[in-house]
Amino acid sequence: MAQLLKIFGILAGVIPMVLNLIKEFEIPGFGAEKKKVILDTVALLYDKLEITAIAKDKLLGIVGSFIDIAVAFFNVVGWFKNSNPIVNS
Repeated sequence: MAQLLKIFGILAGVIPMVLNLIKEFEIPGFGAEKKKVILDTVALLYDKLEITAIAKDKLLGIVGSFIDIAVAFFNVVGWFKNSNPIVNS
């Protein structure tokens, strides 16, 4: 039970950070690249904090699924607009 509470604590700390990163990195297009940057950030945090309560690949899987759900929700409610990516010329 204590291990489960540790995992919930980790997720409770990571999820608000992921939501902020999703909002900060929002530029139309480049969804896969933005998701990778967020997952890389979480992986770095995992390594730096030496988290042992949950396997890194499991945490990244949960966070990846959460990113997909959050972005879909933001698209549905209109916070994000689907459009063509901005190209600098």
